[in-house]
Amino acid sequence: MQKVFAAILSLLLAIPVLAQDRYQVNGTVTDEMGNPLIGVSVMEQGTTRGTMTNDNGSYSLAASTENTEITFSYVGYSTQSFRASLVPRVVELIEEALSLNDVIVIGYGTQKKKEVTGAVTSVKEEDFNAGVKNSPMGLLQGKVAGLNVSRVAGGDPTNTGYNIQIRGFSTLDKGAGTSPLYIVDGIPVNNIDNIAPDDIASMDVLKDGSAAAIYGTRGTNGVIIITTKRGAGVTAAEAKSIKHVEYAGYVSVSTNASKTGMATPSEFRDLENISGGAVKPVLYTDPNGNTYNTDWMDEITRTAALTQNHNIALTGAASGISYRGSLSYKNAEGIAKNSQREEIITKLAADQTALDGWLSIQYDLSFMHYRNDFFTGSFKDAAILNPSYPIYDNTTESGYFTPQGTGRSNPVENMNQKESYGDGNYFRGSIRPVINIKPIEGLKISAFGAWEEGNNYEYWYNGIVNTDMAASNMAGRKTNRNLNKLFEGTIDYMRSFGNHKLVAVAGLSYQNFENDKSEMSNGGFAVSDVKYYSIGDGDADKNKYMNIKSERHSNTLAAAFGRVIYSYDEKYLLTASIRREGSSRFGANNKWGYFPAVSAGWRLTREEFMKNISWIDDLKLRFGFGITGNDLNKDLQSLPLMSNGGSFWYNGQWVYTYAVTRNVNPDLRWEKKYEYNLGVDFAFLKSRLYGTIDVYLRHTKDLLWEYDVPTPPYQYPKMLANAGEMESKGIELSISGVPVKTNNWIWTTTPTIAINDNKITKLSDPSKGFNYTQMLSGGIGENGIQNTQTQILIEGESVGAFYGYKFLRMGSDGQPRYATKNGGQKPDPTDEDKMVIGNAQPLFTFGWNNNVRYKNFDLSVFFRGVYGNDVLNVTRWAYGAEGNTTSNNVFMKDVREGKYTDKSKFVNTQLEDGSFLKLDNVTLGYTLPIKENRFVNKMRVYFTAQNVFTLTSYSGIDPEINVTSVWDSGIDYPDFYPSVRNFMLGVNITFN
Repeated sequence: MQKVFAAILSLLLAIPVLAQDRYQVNGTVTDEMGNPLIGVSVMEQGTTRGTMTNDNGSYSLAASTENTEITFSYVGYSTQSFRASLVPRVVELIEEALSLNDVIVIGYGTQKKKEVTGAVTSVKEEDFNAGVKNSPMGLLQGKVAGLNVSRVAGGDPTNTGYNIQIRGFSTLDKGAGTSPLYIVDGIPVNNIDNIAPDDIASMDVLKDGSAAAIYGTRGTNGVIIITTKRGAGVTAAEAKSIKHVEYAGYVSVSTNASKTGMATPSEFRDLENISGGAVKPVLYTDPNGNTYNTDWMDEITRTAALTQNHNIALTGAASGISYRGSLSYKNAEGIAKNSQREEIITKLAADQTALDGWLSIQYDLSFMHYRNDFFTGSFKDAAILNPSYPIYDNTTESGYFTPQGTGRSNPVENMNQKESYGDGNYFRGSIRPVINIKPIEGLKISAFGAWEEGNNYEYWYNGIVNTDMAASNMAGRKTNRNLNKLFEGTIDYMRSFGNHKLVAVAGLSYQNFENDKSEMSNGGFAVSDVKYYSIGDGDADKNKYMNIKSERHSNTLAAAFGRVIYSYDEKYLLTASIRREGSSRFGANNKWGYFPAVSAGWRLTREEFMKNISWIDDLKLRFGFGITGNDLNKDLQSLPLMSNGGSFWYNGQWVYTYAVTRNVNPDLRWEKKYEYNLGVDFAFLKSRLYGTIDVYLRHTKDLLWEYDVPTPPYQYPKMLANAGEMESKGIELSISGVPVKTNNWIWTTTPTIAINDNKITKLSDPSKGFNYTQMLSGGIGENGIQNTQTQILIEGESVGAFYGYKFLRMGSDGQPRYATKNGGQKPDPTDEDKMVIGNAQPLFTFGWNNNVRYKNFDLSVFFRGVYGNDVLNVTRWAYGAEGNTTSNNVFMKDVREGKYTDKSKFVNTQLEDGSFLKLDNVTLGYTLPIKENRFVNKMRVYFTAQNVFTLTSYSGIDPEINVTSVWDSGIDYPDFYPSVRNFMLGVNITFN
């Protein structure tokens, strides 16, 4: 496949120049203040003939004839077109802050922003977050109201995942998940980490049911559509060859931004003095009488981690074809000494026309290879382990000190004696031929075929490790192959009749997913270098070491869908869609379902009674309703499960038995979400103030839950079924203002805020025998805290409700007083006195972006945060101040405050306010004034500081805790990978 990809790219780059210039057009392009605009696209309509303005706003274009149309377009400004012979010497573009003509990608089509009736937010390339990004989702963090994007292990380059949630919770089932559906260039994909951020043109977020219902069973958690960059469109039979080379690159330095809160080696030695004698450190002394001061965190981390990223892209066009090919390389060190990620991504996008415009074909090919070197130490052990312990001990087999009887391991030993890495390849390819039915204006028939394949491999080896001798001299390997095949056929029709405009699409979709996994491990190798290269060479006693397992499964989705969009005079807007979809994952009685949606819009500013209100530039009301589904994230859940029932010795050999271990549920179906959305889009004061307000109500029915069921009538005690219900409501606000706008200065500020209230309204369905009143979750198993549940899922409360005792005060007898459910108080509460004492879900999330431009300088400052959520700092609870220290370090805040935790009870005082404000990103850029350079068209250099500071009262490492998990939202466990602060220097160059 790589050879085929290279051959296609070489062929496209070899296309010759076929056309001659005929009519010269020259001039300059400015804004309404007379300032030259750099990088304005100047294109001859119907061809790929074009150019861009230089740093003086000047351009020169060789047009085909004097009667051809020349179009001037620039991001954020209104587009203008002139006949070539009538192009003014100075073309003035009016800034259109609202960008009503911006194209927004929706399911199976596009719309102009002014025509959209659903809750859709579009983020273009120029608005993406700057900085080091492990995944495309980092580009959107804090940019979209209602989109919660968090990354807990922020400094680990091998962890590319983000926790993503749109408008709060819509499910309680782990298998269903909370992440949105991702569409990449039309393909519902398994993975988005194989996309280079520099190749992304826009990301469109479909937030409400009316916008997402076109994707049926997978639209409940919202949809994020990623559109990658392409070459210029081609419609003419002849076109001049246009080639642009673009380079984007940066180098960055990352430093540790995490403070564990535990005692430093010097503080540990001085604990008795700091605590006024209340806490006495136990210092280790070796047989020779030596003592040590070991900063375990320093031993396993780098002072600075380096990252480099390079992306080079070639865009060109010639007769009947345009293309964009790119190559991206990234090498990122982790702050942990042996963690690192290296990746290379190639991509080709091409568009071709043929048969005198009857046929157009779109090609997309991409390939990624990566390698992850995983951190094999433990930051948890480094934070908690007694700092008076030594690192090395020459009396042990491995040469490292063993903290005997502590339950902890030597993190330096694990880092140096163990290895773990993974590599893999991703391929994605698609082709979309479109037949333009010329006799019927606006009618198109298209087919779309796509293939996505990911192959991932992991390898690990443990050398001699004293603290984990049972796992010493062992090796293992895993393979995981994912295959995604898609075919869609659509008919599109678009026509205008006077003031009427109609856009319709109908289609069929078939998608099949396959997953194939295998895993093996062994130990007792005679030679350590054998490792994972030859697993079978381990100890002859295979039953002692060897472990082998595998699985293979698949699922299929099939659907028919249609949508009609109608508008009258760009004033009255109506969109209606329906999808009928079937999934092989669900029960025999519920394979198929309907997912309808309807939304309407009214642009009041198009009405006569609004014409004289000069300060209102645009005002649109929207209302939408849609039903979406939530597909299971696992296969074969409705069918009887055959499992290994054990083995017995028979006739000289072991015989393995199998038995059905799960109830059959032919009624298993997808969860359904009914969502109502009311929105207002506005622009005032010549678009100096513009934004969007959305209010929504969503009701999720048929929640998936694994219920305890009676036996009989059921054969087994548990069954996955649909019975629960959940309700969410919220408000989202995004406002942009332009407080300053002069000849040299422009300042644009955009605050966003989202409020979401979630509540479980039903867990049981007694009529079907599914009874559940509550589920305890959020289990803690740490030092002195064993098998303690800290959260509850219960009707009437939201996901993330903390459940424990409520401390009131200290009594006159020196004993604490706790609240009871009936309003009383007592010193010795029982389980019946537990209540909801907090919640992990924030009252609201917010972001605030500021962009300032002065001549060739640009500055962006971006804040984001959350307010009103509770966080449980498990490290502080389990390793706070104690009367004596043995193997463990201590949490210094509690030592200084003289706070001693009762580990036997989970009390509201153990919760902390998780609100925070982060200065997430500061970028200062400068566009060089390049004059008539035959090689370089544009150059911009920039400096970015990322994760600059955090304002919070939280005592833990980082208040940005995962709040998207159904089972343990807002719990800060001791296992962590440090967050980092990045300093980046980058450059973007466009060559002629």
